[in-house]
Amino acid sequence: MLLRRSRALFQPAARRALATAADSGFSAEKFSAPALPANLEVHELPLALATEESLAGFGLLVQSRDEFTVARGNFEIETWPLSGWRKMDDGCGDEAGTVEGEFAVEWKGDFFYGHNLAIAIASNYYLDGLARAPEDARHERSDEEMAAVDAIYLWMSDYHPDGAQLFWPESPIPFVVNLGPASCGDDVKPEDMRAFYVPAGKGVYLHPGTWHNGVYCLPEHCGAAGGTARFLTRQGRVHARVSASWAEEFGCLLKVPLRL
Repeated sequence: MLLRRSRALFQPAARRALATAADSGFSAEKFSAPALPANLEVHELPLALATEESLAGFGLLVQSRDEFTVARGNFEIETWPLSGWRKMDDGCGDEAGTVEGEFAVEWKGDFFYGHNLAIAIASNYYLDGLARAPEDARHERSDEEMAAVDAIYLWMSDYHPDGAQLFWPESPIPFVVNLGPASCGDDVKPEDMRAFYVPAGKGVYLHPGTWHNGVYCLPEHCGAAGGTARFLTRQGRVHARVSASWAEEFGCLLKVPLRL
C-alpha cells in the first residue's frame, strides 16, 4: 500500500517520456549516487517465503550452486533480437553462454551497496537501497541502530532480456529478492513487484526478463560493522540491462521487509 497519496497512476505515455528523458539515463554515477528527492511516497510490499510455488512465473528456488548451468542445458539464454524482417538462422544468436563471479553486498550506515564482479562495466557498483528515506539516511550509524534495521527502501529495478540470473550465497544466510513478472515488460508498475524471503542454504534463479534488483540481507548477515556478504552470480554473458527508476517515474520508493 502507498503510505501517502499515490502518484503511481501516471499514464504509460507520461512514464515513457520520463524514462526516455535525456537526464534519466542510468549512468555509473547515477547507479552509485542517485539524486533522490525528499518526501517520496512509499509503496509497501508484503514478504512471502520463497518456494517453488510462490516463485512461479518469476524464477526457481535453487538447491545447489551448479543446479542451473549452460552445460546442464537448463540455464536460459535468449536468442539475440532481430533488427529486420529476415529470420534468424538456426543454432545461432544464443551461444554467448554465461559469465559468473562474485556479487558482494554491504551496508554503509543506511546505504546498501551491491558490487557485481562478474561483469566488467563501469556501472557494476550501485546503491541498491536504503534503510531509511533519503532525507533521513546517514553513512554512519551505531551498531544498535543497524541492529534495528528490518526493511530496505528501493529506488529502482531492472531486468535482463538476454538471459537468466542465478544468486547463490557463499555462506548459508537468508536473503530477500524483489521481483516483477517478465510479462509486464517495460510497463512495469510498483504494484507488480513482489518480495520473497529465500531461506538459509538456498539460492534463487530468475527467468530472463524478470524484474529484480540485487539481493538483500540484514546487517547482521554481513558480519561485523562494515562487513560484506558474498554471493555467486551467474548470468548471460551479454549482460543486457534495462532499468526503471521508481523514484523518477512514479515518485515513490518500494519498501521491502527483510524479516519474515
